[in-house]
Amino acid sequence: MAREDTNDFLTAFAVGAVLGIGATLLLRGGRPKSAKERLLRELKPYYRKKIGGGKVARGVRRHRAAAADMADDAIDTGRELLSEFRDEVKRIVEDARDDLVEALEDKPGAGRKRARRKPAEE
Repeated sequence: MAREDTNDFLTAFAVGAVLGIGATLLLRGGRPKSAKERLLRELKPYYRKKIGGGKVARGVRRHRAAAADMADDAIDTGRELLSEFRDEVKRIVEDARDDLVEALEDKPGAGRKRARRKPAEE
């Protein structure tokens, strides 16, 4: 009995899906006659948004040069910060190197040990 109910449910689901797809295709409206009409139909919502955002678009166009100057200033600031960071890292490495040299000089013979090398095999 449960198997029969499951089959009935799946059949009803499939029939409903097919009817829904058919209704959508029928109610969708006529197809545009040409590719140009189809493209214009797809772009219509974006055109409407553009009309509403006209003031913003004009403001962006007017202040494009100022935005370019701000971008140049941001790039220059980034380069300056990177240069300062490099200098700071260089200073830290030099300090660490000096500390290591001092530590090796304090312990006599510590820096003179050499690693033993295995003879080269031919």
